[in-house]
Amino acid sequence: MKLENRIVWIAAMIQFVNIIDFMMVMPLGPDMAASLPITNGDIGIICGCYTLAVGFSGICAAKFLDAFDRKNVALVAMAGLSLGTISAAFAGDLLSLVAARVLAGMFGGPAAAISLSMVTDMVPPQRRGKAMAIVMGAFSVSSIAAIPFGLELAQWGSWKTPFYGIFILGCIVLAVIHFFTPSMKAHLSEKKQAISFLKFLKDYRYVFAFVMMLTAMVSTYSVIPCLSAYLQLNLGYPRESLGFLYLVGGVFSLILIQIGGRSSDAIGPIPTNVIGTVFYVIFLYDGFVHTPFSPVLLIFVMFMGTSCFRNVSATTEASKLPRPYERAAFMSLLTSMQHIGNGIGALAASAILSTGPNGQLLHMEWVGILAIVMALFQPVLLVIIRRSRKATEPDSVLQPAKGPGICKAGVETIGIARE
Repeated sequence: MKLENRIVWIAAMIQFVNIIDFMMVMPLGPDMAASLPITNGDIGIICGCYTLAVGFSGICAAKFLDAFDRKNVALVAMAGLSLGTISAAFAGDLLSLVAARVLAGMFGGPAAAISLSMVTDMVPPQRRGKAMAIVMGAFSVSSIAAIPFGLELAQWGSWKTPFYGIFILGCIVLAVIHFFTPSMKAHLSEKKQAISFLKFLKDYRYVFAFVMMLTAMVSTYSVIPCLSAYLQLNLGYPRESLGFLYLVGGVFSLILIQIGGRSSDAIGPIPTNVIGTVFYVIFLYDGFVHTPFSPVLLIFVMFMGTSCFRNVSATTEASKLPRPYERAAFMSLLTSMQHIGNGIGALAASAILSTGPNGQLLHMEWVGILAIVMALFQPVLLVIIRRSRKATEPDSVLQPAKGPGICKAGVETIGIARE
């Protein structure tokens, strides 16, 4: 258990650096525009290129990630992410800044995939929900820390200072991985064939898992990019209180994601996901399809919190699908589907919305309906995936044996009620 907990927290550190590296760029837009020959509108290009790079690298790396020791992959991914981050501080124009962010994104995809694979290898299914909640809770912590962290460092120094800070943090995590992570290569003994994206597409269970994650992200990210403008311009929420709103939303999301992880272990990921989806849809409808009955604060925190609650249960269930020798590939592709879904959701919302005479967003109700429809795919597809899993392919837990750098594979059959 001690080693298991250590791996979980190291994976959470990898995720934290990865996510905060992405999230801190958005609030730095005005500072960058003031110092570089770019505009505030170019921030969307910078963030979009990063997201596309993560999705592309996840698909390309899927074939290779399971061919190496998990520890070595984590070291390379974190080193590349750190170098990509620090290179942004030396950018002098839009092209060089985009190139730096693309470099960071190319390693960000494998970093996210390998952290989840490490947890899946080490933690048995009956405890995996709690472990996934800790790792995925990095998103909520990043949501709380990224904006004030980036802005405060930029105010203290310049727009470059936050990139130096993330680089230093990445180097610290790199050292932690090197000194405290054991060799994790038990999955290599079970490797049977090369893993590729096309191989996964031949199995409809994996296709359903990818579609499940993609539609969930379309649902969430059709709303998130326009959320701040909608709250201010349509619902009249004061600009000076936005920081408090995001702080409360981040804290509440962190709490709900931990509850979601423990609930996935206690009653199962699918019942947990159904409960989360019901509340998610209720507040999507109340907040975005008609004039809200609930206060803005309640709508915001429930939208953010239930989204995290749903996704931790979905990831927990999906992690049981791949065999040990294909887990990193599967997680890499699942991460790619998340980022592709983010892009599709944002583009779909942009195509639907228009601006009114007073700056308010028009047709937001159709964005809300789109988000609701996409959200309903997740629990349905999870049930299909569960029923289609073969009883002869139990989840495997790979635990290091006593002695440095040695691993052994253990196979544990878990009852359907506990799954």
